[in-house]
Amino acid sequence: MHVLAKAVGNNVLFNTDDNKIYFLHQYFAYLSGYVDTYCYCLLDNHVHWLVKCKSENELMDFLRIQNISQLKKHQREFLEGNISFERAMEYQWKDFFISYALAFNKKNGRQGTLFVNPFRRISIKDENHLIQTIVYIHANPIKHKLQSKIEDCKYTSYKSLISDDITRLCKEKILEIFGGREAFMDTHKSLINYYYINPYGME
Repeated sequence: MHVLAKAVGNNVLFNTDDNKIYFLHQYFAYLSGYVDTYCYCLLDNHVHWLVKCKSENELMDFLRIQNISQLKKHQREFLEGNISFERAMEYQWKDFFISYALAFNKKNGRQGTLFVNPFRRISIKDENHLIQTIVYIHANPIKHKLQSKIEDCKYTSYKSLISDDITRLCKEKILEIFGGREAFMDTHKSLINYYYINPYGME
């Protein structure tokens, strides 16, 4: 699932690098038990993710091992069968957005809504769509003319996926889909050149 969250109006989601680091920290704290994260990109006024939702049974198992007294109302209701799996997912995403918005508002002396609601969700149709979406997410800073090289796009998951560092992303699965690290890098460069650097091969 391709998830897109935007700031309301002409607002920004991040004023500093520390904002972005905190945002990612909160994202994994709130969503790691709910989704597998394939990739992401943070821009000043919007954010992209590609995620795969955990199964209903996996989410049940995750919540059952948590401290029951610390579970949110919607989490307890899901365990009790009072809300659907889809609603449980939606509530958790909203809790994440609210947690960041409250911290951002307090830090910057602002009030009111920060994110456009509802956030956008796009289903992935097939493997080709999956590959194109991953490249699209990583290439967003280039698309918006903020950078010219994929290696210079700081707050994307591209570098984490090609590095040997430990990451919370589904790195092995992603690289396997592309046919390995070299193919992952070559596909990015080829599609970025085709769509954004030299659009459609035009001279």
